[in-house]
Amino acid sequence: MSHQFRLNVSSIRGYSLIIGFALICGLLILVHAGEILNFAFPVLALVLALILLYSKKDAFVAFSWWSWLFTPEVRRLVDFQSGYHNVSPVMLTPFLVTGCALLDIARRPAVILDRSLVPFLLIFFVTIYAFIVGVFESTFASAFYEFLNWFIPLSFGVFFMINPSEYIQMRIALISSIIIGLIIMAGYGIFQFFYFPRWDAFWLQNSNFTSAGTGYGQPVRVFGPLNGPGSYAVALMFSLLFVIVAEGPLRVIAGILGFPMFALSLVRSAWGAWTLAALFVVFKVGGKSRVRFLLVCAVVFTAAIPLLSVGPVSSAVSKRLDTLNNIQQDRSFDTREELYETFTFQAISQPIGIGFGQIGIATKLTSGKATAFDSGLLETPYEFGWVGSLIFLWAIGTIVIRVLGSLRFSHDKIALAGGGLVLANLAQDIFGSTFSGLSGLTLWLSVVLAIGPLPSLLRDRTGTALSKHVPLSVTS
Repeated sequence: MSHQFRLNVSSIRGYSLIIGFALICGLLILVHAGEILNFAFPVLALVLALILLYSKKDAFVAFSWWSWLFTPEVRRLVDFQSGYHNVSPVMLTPFLVTGCALLDIARRPAVILDRSLVPFLLIFFVTIYAFIVGVFESTFASAFYEFLNWFIPLSFGVFFMINPSEYIQMRIALISSIIIGLIIMAGYGIFQFFYFPRWDAFWLQNSNFTSAGTGYGQPVRVFGPLNGPGSYAVALMFSLLFVIVAEGPLRVIAGILGFPMFALSLVRSAWGAWTLAALFVVFKVGGKSRVRFLLVCAVVFTAAIPLLSVGPVSSAVSKRLDTLNNIQQDRSFDTREELYETFTFQAISQPIGIGFGQIGIATKLTSGKATAFDSGLLETPYEFGWVGSLIFLWAIGTIVIRVLGSLRFSHDKIALAGGGLVLANLAQDIFGSTFSGLSGLTLWLSVVLAIGPLPSLLRDRTGTALSKHVPLSVTS
């Protein structure tokens, strides 16, 4: 307990800067200075990220995670006050903030060439290849934007791995920020479900994101502060597993609020992925830990029942569950089946690949509208080509083997949760790419939590071996 208290006290300055940043942004919103915030938000966030990176890396980790969760909501507030921006500068913020980790990586070129990082480096090279092809096949802007979506999350994972002496502090900060972020985004989701805000409705109408509804007198699928139910479900799936394995009173509150909102996201693939990750943890923990894990699950689920039982909530979830019994008549199932029938041959017949920028959200930069492509299994050969896909699959396979090997005798529940989430994320690749954007960030963070820092760096300056996995308590 005393160690945790010292850790929290030493980080007060960093978190105070984050709170100050949030207050400044909130003040600009209150005085209707959305046009100023449209450019000030990414600039101020970048400055703060650089300060935290070189002073308090644990606070930098927390700020990076929160930037992915809450930037879309800031964008909607800005657009509501200053007019809709099809391409918003605000949305660059997560890339600018998390991308600061590259500066730390660049300081240690020798470490980057460590043998343990070879699979990660191969994925780096494959994404660079897809970017180059995309520049010729599409446009620089769209190819570069998709490249950032792949490159930045992976870089953040490598950043964790090459900082063994600060790994424990950064891991504690990450889990704490996940729990706090879950409370906020679930709380906002409840508000959004029962009283849909005008700024969210304004964004839905102007962005033509019809799959979530319109928000004008019609039911909507909850997406909280994120950009859609899919990304909201990904963030909740990732966060809710740590509710079960972490310690501390806040995780109970987070679970009570989070599980009903997870249900209301209505994303069935995320429900299945979370179940897979939870079963992995149950299988790996033994004896009393397994009983305790199941007991925590039962307590949190029971506490969440009152909110799940509220009429509109229960009705929305029940309708979605009914589709599982009649999958052949489900619209999303038919759409995905048609996608596989149409694109399977086309995807595997691309020796060079089409590169980045022609499918997914990146197309919004060229056509003004995102092109949905709900299959990561098809997207990989389609964009990377034959050689790129083989290299990518070898690298991913090597990483998965390393994750499973690292957890073979592990009793660290956080690491086990990371391993479960790696498998869950890869399983979701059937329904959409899990290697880019927020999904990519949760995947690479899960990998790092499972395997820890680089083995070659697991010694401090005195030559003493550092613990690869450590017990963790979330105290806030």
